[in-house]
Amino acid sequence: MKLCVLLGGPSAEREVSLASGYGMAKAFQDRGHDVMLLDPATGRAMRLEEFHADPPKADPPSAHNLKQFSQGDIVLKSLTSSVVLEADVIVFGLHGVPGEDGLMQSALELQGKTFTGSNARTTAICIDKHYTKSILKDAGISVPSGIIVPIFAHYPERHAAWEFARSEYSLPLVIKPNDQGSTVGLTILRDDSEDAFNKAIDAALEYSPKALIEEFIEGRELTVGILEHEALPVLEITTNGGFYDYEHKYTPGMSFHECPANLPSELASAIQADALKVFEVMGCHGYARVDFRLRPNGTYSCLEINTLPGMTSTSLIPDAAKAAGISFEELCERILMASLPTNFG
Repeated sequence: MKLCVLLGGPSAEREVSLASGYGMAKAFQDRGHDVMLLDPATGRAMRLEEFHADPPKADPPSAHNLKQFSQGDIVLKSLTSSVVLEADVIVFGLHGVPGEDGLMQSALELQGKTFTGSNARTTAICIDKHYTKSILKDAGISVPSGIIVPIFAHYPERHAAWEFARSEYSLPLVIKPNDQGSTVGLTILRDDSEDAFNKAIDAALEYSPKALIEEFIEGRELTVGILEHEALPVLEITTNGGFYDYEHKYTPGMSFHECPANLPSELASAIQADALKVFEVMGCHGYARVDFRLRPNGTYSCLEINTLPGMTSTSLIPDAAKAAGISFEELCERILMASLPTNFG
């Protein structure tokens, strides 16, 4: 098949996206597909050989520079590219916004193009962490308590949010952008001062129109990959010290994956069942990753669902698939096959 892999883009997760997209493109080419790569941030189309010879700049834009990008222009230029128009399937290697917010998917749906992952509506809903938690809570899934501070909130509203958070939750607090991934703009607030709170809110609002304030769940970091409505083994993430932030996620040797996680079989099965329930309640398709925190008392909560999870050498779904006996090339092929219209339903 003729494939166009979207990678890079203008989001704060650009570097990760370049690695994910490249890895998938190489897997597809090794499987015999005709592969082109397209970077929506620049409109540059290339083959793997060109990527090697002249790699796209990997540094993610600053928060200020991100605001200079017009998402509409990026989508228009990308989707009128010949490599998109001529492709049988568009493969999403993008992370962040645009890419995980449904905008690109909406335009592709209007063009009648086939693409990997969930549809536009589902993608747009899942990127909104607060809205997703509301849906999951109604479905009986445990989620962390939290509130939203919008970008236009003035001091009285921020002060009210600070007072509410102090009264309802104990420190530390998690403060993060409401629609970003890879812990970009995230703060674990341990300082019991309103000034520190406002700085954390400002850091989150650099990347999103809404800052999400959540209770911090002390415990183990678990994740479950979903592939074609099947839950992969539960994977546990540990670090060599500190929180599982951007640096720990994507720097080899700074985090470690244990898969299957060392859990009682009944607990592991329950977490897998809830991950699959999250996937289905949210209307996801193809593949996704569901993140959890496991408390010392054995209870757990769902943090979020990622509709375009990382596919790099240090990413979670490839490791979980490997534990299930699925190679990276087979994983990519199954994601591709799941996108074909004959496999919907």
